[in-house]
Amino acid sequence: MKKLLMLSLLLAGMLSVFSCSDNNEPFEELPAPTEVTTTAEATTKAKKVYDYVHGTDGYYNLADEMTEFEMKSQKYGTCWLHAAAASMETAYFKKNGSYISIDPMKLLDFTYLNKKDEGFFVKEGLDEKELGGSQWIVILSLSNGFGDLALDSSVILDKNDREAIKENIRKRGGVAIGILDSDDRKKGWFGTYRTINYTKDDDFDHDVTIIGYDDHFPKEYFKEPASEDGAWITYNSSLGSACYYYISYSAPLEYAISHSATDKYGEVLSYDAGNESDRYVKTGDSTKTANVFHKAGKLAAVGTYNDFDEQDIKIEIYNEDFTELLYSQDAKLDYHGYHTIDLDTPIDVTDYAIVITYTKGAPVEGEDADYGEIKYKTVSEKDRSFIYIDNNWKDMTDSDIKTVLKTDFSPNNCCIKAIYAK
Repeated sequence: MKKLLMLSLLLAGMLSVFSCSDNNEPFEELPAPTEVTTTAEATTKAKKVYDYVHGTDGYYNLADEMTEFEMKSQKYGTCWLHAAAASMETAYFKKNGSYISIDPMKLLDFTYLNKKDEGFFVKEGLDEKELGGSQWIVILSLSNGFGDLALDSSVILDKNDREAIKENIRKRGGVAIGILDSDDRKKGWFGTYRTINYTKDDDFDHDVTIIGYDDHFPKEYFKEPASEDGAWITYNSSLGSACYYYISYSAPLEYAISHSATDKYGEVLSYDAGNESDRYVKTGDSTKTANVFHKAGKLAAVGTYNDFDEQDIKIEIYNEDFTELLYSQDAKLDYHGYHTIDLDTPIDVTDYAIVITYTKGAPVEGEDADYGEIKYKTVSEKDRSFIYIDNNWKDMTDSDIKTVLKTDFSPNNCCIKAIYAK
């Protein structure tokens, strides 16, 4: 796909046009709104559209920085993967000052591919391309690595915390959100770009990526007038050549999740299929879990989940029978979501255990689940995952583990990942 220059505004105050189709055909002018209007009404609408120019106050747009951002048009029901890919691509740029391109269709393979033992599976007879998904599925699937990339963080933001979302966009990159997009009666135009405002919050059906915001975007510019000024500036993979989508601040969001990917690591070893439904276990004021791995290499980082706003942890590396401490490091998990913690000093390992002590709760993968069209499957084997109880290491596959941990679900594997250097 060709890369195109993105300008936020022309001198006349109208947003510039750029193509985001998957081919190299020239841009085709979008049709004007189809409503039948009188000449006076049309003049009024034209003034509404073209007389507003944003200032610097309360405005930010990643497109002003990322002049070669690849705006892909989705195929099939893959908006959720396009939104995730855009979030990762923009985060990579913010961190490294350079570009990567992530193919959403390849992410689909890593997410639903049936040539695996555990994770998310599409039921027989269904087309995974049309099935859809969620950003939570993205986190659980891609945290185990995908191709030459690894998911190094996913921040689950409060969808109602506008300032936190703004800060994330400025500092980290785009934020994937769920919206209601199926009601065309709510959609309007701002120049050649679509706008939407809606109030219903129980029928979300589409994912887009917030790449900026304008606190002063006039509320009257929405087809259904909003209750306040301001809009999220988003990339919408379903719009063809009209990739920008202005979503009113008044419109509720399903969720807000920011992903970041990296190419600096090598292999990711893991026993868990993800931290399904924020499952965690506790054994007291602190909870200590461990995974034992058997692979030679240089351990560069450790991956885990945090099911709370924040918590302190201690990372320790032992030999495989927990008799010799090889390394220790304190860390803070300062957001809800997936974390990668770089070791201050990468260490050579072969047969070893990663032990993490959590001050609030230890994430586990949880039990098998059936979501109708999709099923979540786990596989647990002896001598892999352990929890420290009564001064002893207990195997997570023990038949009495639910009773001992006083859980109403099968915890299965601990969510601790070994991440190697290249």
